[in-house]
This record gives sequence, C-alpha cells and structure tokens, in this order.
Amino acid sequence: MTRTRKRSCALLAAALFATAPACKHAGVNEESSDGGMPKGSIRLEKGSPKISFIKIEKLEETDAAGTVQLTGRVTFDEDHTQRVSTPLDGRVTKVLVKPGDKVTLRQRLLFLSSPFVGQLQSDAQRAQQDLVLAQKTVDRAHTLKADGAISEKEVVQVETDLAKAKSAYGQTMTHLSALGVSASDPAVSVALFAQVAGTVVERNVLVGQEVRADAPLPLLTVSNLETVWVFADVYEQDLGLVQEGGTVGVRVPAYPTEVFAGTIGHLGDVLDPLSRTVKLRCIVPNPGARLKPEMFAKVDLTGTNGKKVIVVPSKAILNDSQRSSVVVASDDDVYTLRGVEVGPEVDGKVRVLSGLKAGERVVTDGAIFLKNEIDR
Repeated sequence: MTRTRKRSCALLAAALFATAPACKHAGVNEESSDGGMPKGSIRLEKGSPKISFIKIEKLEETDAAGTVQLTGRVTFDEDHTQRVSTPLDGRVTKVLVKPGDKVTLRQRLLFLSSPFVGQLQSDAQRAQQDLVLAQKTVDRAHTLKADGAISEKEVVQVETDLAKAKSAYGQTMTHLSALGVSASDPAVSVALFAQVAGTVVERNVLVGQEVRADAPLPLLTVSNLETVWVFADVYEQDLGLVQEGGTVGVRVPAYPTEVFAGTIGHLGDVLDPLSRTVKLRCIVPNPGARLKPEMFAKVDLTGTNGKKVIVVPSKAILNDSQRSSVVVASDDDVYTLRGVEVGPEVDGKVRVLSGLKAGERVVTDGAIFLKNEIDR
C-alpha cells in the first residue's frame, strides 16, 4: 500500500469514528445505559464500519531473554578516576597538562604557590623536635626506673607522650610528602600529582588562578577510560533477573549495530519510590575509548532463567501526561480503556509490567480512535 493510500485510509477511519454513531456507548466516568457494560467502555455493533479499521492482537507470554532492556547512562569508572583538588589555598603557577593528555601514576599535573607550605614545614620541624625530645625522655625514664628512682606510672606517662609525638610527626610528614616537598628545604611552591594513570578528561584551572581547598569543583579530572561504568534502572518486577557477576549487553545510539559486553558489578539496595526502580551498575570494557561518559545507553539483560513476560506492539500503547493505557477487546465487541505500566520500547515492542495478562486481546491499529470515542 502506498503512503498516499495509507494516509487516505487513516483519514477515512478518523472520519468514520467521528461521524458514525456507535450502537452502545459509555463514557469513562458514566455507566452504560444497558447496565452491563463496564465504565470507560464502548460496544461496536457487528457490521459497524469502524470495525474494519481496527486490528486486534492476542497477548502471549514469551521468554524474557532478548526483551528485558533497561535504560542507562555511561559514566566514569570511579575506581580508576581522580578528581584533583588542592589540599591548601594558593595560586596556580603552572599547569602541565590539558584535556586529552595521557598521564602516568605520580606524574606532576600542576604547581601552585602558597604561604601555607612554610607553615606546614614549620609544623613538621617542630613535630620532629618534639619527637626527639620525647624519645630522650623515655630513654632516661627507663634508666631511672631500673635504678628505682621513678615509678611505673611515670614511665607509662612518658611512653604515652612519645606515642603522641610520633603520631603528630607522621601526620605532618604525610602532608608534606603528598605535596612533594621536604621539611628542611624552604619552599613556597608545591606540585599536585596524578594518583591514577589515565586521560585528562576535564580541566577547570588556569595559570594565575586563586584556588581554595574547599572549592566545589575539581581542578582536573583524570580517568582511565579502558573501562567505564554504565548505570541502568531495573524495574521492581525484574529484580529477580539480576545477579552480580551476570553478563549484560550495552548498546549506544552512536554505534547502533554494536553490542558492548559487560558484567553486573552491583545492584542498589534502595528502591526509588517514584520510578519503582533500583540502580544497576555494570562494568564495561571500553577498547579505544569509544564509549563516552554521559552517553545514553540501553542495557540488555541476559541469562534470565526462562522467565516469561508479555510484550505488545508499541503502537498499542496510548500515552498522556498522567498514564499509559491500552484498549482491551472482549468477545462481545466491548472495548475498554485500561491503564497499564510498561517498560522501555525495544524494536517496536514494549514489555508490559502490570495491567494485562496472557490471553487478553488488545487493539493495535485504531486504538487512538477508540480512545477518543470512549472519552467523548
């Protein structure tokens, strides 16, 4: 049938539904005059011209495999991503990388100057002196105790002071080591290092910029893009299909014919009360960095243990601002509008999550015209 002929048929169907009277009719909020028709229904008499423009399909259960598809989003692999921030306030003096650069572990990323570096060095030197003094005090206390000059309680006290001095010294030296400076060499400039090997994917800093330790944005973001995470929403009804370590197939619009294999890393512990879904995290190898963070994705669940589901053609689903619905046909030519809950569309079909059961018949072609009749 040509496109022009199809359009003519559709216009004719709309005209017939708008002008031809139905023998029995009931609106959504009123009872039928015969008292036996459910609310939100109409009956079409046999031979009505409207029937010729209606196509009905009987629902059957099918294997879940290949039909359970989830909507998702590609993100960074947070186990191999560093968001670089400064541990102290200062001014950036040199930025050594730009977006797209490959960096290695412990590579310098930028330099900044800060008066707080001198304060950290001073604290470290003071902590070192306190540690030396505490150690000498403990040594002398042990000698005096051997001679019976002091009590055990006094020895315990000086040993406690030594432990505190060691802790304070260790903290200050750790801070300096992270900045790449020593406690003895005077310095005002420090470097920030890469803690992961990967690619610089974001830069929010310029030379000469004042930076703060409490800034909300990272200065740089480095991520290893050899793997990515894909987060998807699993409907409550499908939670039994998901097992950590199971396989998934990921599709993205950029490569419509390709499927990226991945594994299920984690299923969330909390159900979203609005969407009735749980977050699923998939780990997906990403050769060539073809999957880009923030891409939309479809996640196919595999290995679904033969669970049966019901699917209907997407054209049978009627959507408005409040709900999805279908027109269900009975054997006595009564057509009823019924609310349903459905999953995402996959290859022209959608999976019914609730509202229908196998064996029922739904209207595929002409459903919108019947809905208009019911809503009149």
